[in-house]
Amino acid sequence: MEAPENIQTDKNTRPYRSRLQPACNSCRKRKSRCKTAGSSSACATCQLHGTECVYPRATDEISQRNRTPRRLAAKSRQDGGKSPASGPTSQIRKSTSSFNYNPQVFQQIPGAATHIANTSENLPGATDHETRHEDLFSNFMGIVAETGDDSSHIVSPAVANDNDILESYLSTIPGARRRCLIRPSFDSGRAIKPVLFNTVSRRPLGMNTKQTLAATKCEYIEKYLEPGVEDVVDLFFQIANICFPIFDEASFRNVYLTHKETISPALLCNLYANTLVYWGNSPKLRSIRSPDVRFIWNQANEALNSELFLSPGISTVMAIILNVCGRPSTSMFGNGGMIGTAVALCNALGLNRDPSNWNISPLEKRFRIRIWWLVNVHDSWCSLAYGTPPQINRAQHDVPFPKLEDFCDSNTTPDQKAASSIFITLTTLTDILGRYLEHIYQVSKINHPYPPEMQSATYFEHILSKWEESLPDDIRRLVLRGTHLNAPGAANFRLAYLAVKLLLRRIQLDLDTKDAAVHVEEDITTSPFYLQAQRAAEDIVHLVQELDESHFRGFWIPVNAFSLTSATTFLLRSGLRMRTSTSTSGNAPLRIAREMTSTLHSHRLRFSWDIADHCLASCSDLAEKISSVEAGGDGMGDTSFLDFENQVDMDLSALKDFLDGFPGFVDGLEMPMPL
Repeated sequence: MEAPENIQTDKNTRPYRSRLQPACNSCRKRKSRCKTAGSSSACATCQLHGTECVYPRATDEISQRNRTPRRLAAKSRQDGGKSPASGPTSQIRKSTSSFNYNPQVFQQIPGAATHIANTSENLPGATDHETRHEDLFSNFMGIVAETGDDSSHIVSPAVANDNDILESYLSTIPGARRRCLIRPSFDSGRAIKPVLFNTVSRRPLGMNTKQTLAATKCEYIEKYLEPGVEDVVDLFFQIANICFPIFDEASFRNVYLTHKETISPALLCNLYANTLVYWGNSPKLRSIRSPDVRFIWNQANEALNSELFLSPGISTVMAIILNVCGRPSTSMFGNGGMIGTAVALCNALGLNRDPSNWNISPLEKRFRIRIWWLVNVHDSWCSLAYGTPPQINRAQHDVPFPKLEDFCDSNTTPDQKAASSIFITLTTLTDILGRYLEHIYQVSKINHPYPPEMQSATYFEHILSKWEESLPDDIRRLVLRGTHLNAPGAANFRLAYLAVKLLLRRIQLDLDTKDAAVHVEEDITTSPFYLQAQRAAEDIVHLVQELDESHFRGFWIPVNAFSLTSATTFLLRSGLRMRTSTSTSGNAPLRIAREMTSTLHSHRLRFSWDIADHCLASCSDLAEKISSVEAGGDGMGDTSFLDFENQVDMDLSALKDFLDGFPGFVDGLEMPMPL
């Protein structure tokens, strides 16, 4: 082999620690002394170990030193050339010395490439265009890619401090597997526990990356959608992602066009399936045969389940968000289970901790905050819809709300800015909903953790009122007056707000009747909160009546369908209580409930609005039946009807005979708030 020109051939002529005569590559890795002996071109250490002895060229050493900070180069030598394995960003420093793209490098942990985007700003000769290109490219790589065999996993805070002692010892061992410790700054006056990540195996024992069921399913879907695959991606960003921002569009498109093979196939499968509900919005896709939505969803589900079993990671969390947000929603058990899995993965990946003061790139910080709140939104709203306690506890995360600058730059369009503002406000509304859910799902008889004054009807009203006062003017008009519904995601957000308002009135009604020891439904109607709850339900009906075609073809969270059912069942309940009323206006709640089902039926026929399905299945026939009894037209005896009237919403077991043939109504009554 060829020895460097500046290496002399006399015995022991190479001085120790010579910068002009560097050690060979093998000795550098071993951190051992490199000495030449006699006329041999190999050093004594390589001769002893029988390894190849290659000396770096002087120009290579200078270039490497200029391109890489000293601490990064030292970390790379300790790793012995292996790919990064643990820790968000800090472990990536092992692979940033050459700044050449290697797909395997970016398959380990979220945000791996964002560190490279940051370091590119300091590279000599890097232009603004190149830096921007790397930013767009790296914001997506390492986050959605199929991951390698190892991944980062958060360590229990109870043992995180042990790392100080262990790290000092491991730092003296070449090639030792080290853990990443992140110490947040103490700027809030409260004790913030350090965050520690360790390296764990991603895959079950015996499984390898060649088992690609998810990739096969992705090929099926893409073949099925041809030639409209790229149009489906365009449609996703035009309608869904702008309202529920999972991806940065520029970053995704860059990677999709140049390195599509590195993207998680399970993520792509669920992106395609999620977009099919908007098929008719594209003039080009309308001319192509509409695909079998259920077939594609089945393929996407199998791909996601395969990745969950083989190699779960942050791309899996994103695929779950797309899956649960997909329409039409047909599996309550499946969606609830997926949300629980997503929350568990988020906790394992440390997404429940505030990354603001971590030593990671701003891009990764924004990404981690965004993904956490997307999962949080789904968890809370699925909890309200499905009648199950939320998986996320407010005391177990400290992630701040996303900010408008996280989504917008100088090139952001007005629609994108409006949609981002609405999404950010949805996250703050979700926090309010979370507080209400903590109250309604408390079933233990132990003392409540909050004082009595924080469990009053006035307190819950104050929470929502304070939130309303904090809103910017344009969002405040949308919330309080229902204007500007043409902004992307505005109609969905308006319905979400009204659902929270109805839940508040139900909570207040429940607290008021308990305080007054009211046990008869006729006495409940005397509560001032009963009429307020009825008005909140009517507001939801009026919103549905005011929607137009653009709204029906836009973005909706699937679980908002249960809000329509909640409003309609409360109106039916109110209508039954007014049966003997002498009001000159007639039975207004029952009339409005029938208008609701009639309007939803029209929207379903004209625009295929699947959000109407649950309410129609639960309440349509029942509203007609009650109206028929009111008119005395179907021969049902007054005694049978009176029995239903006295028991509705109070003893559901007594409704079995009357509700025969009306599946889902009992679920509709129980779903939002048991009264």
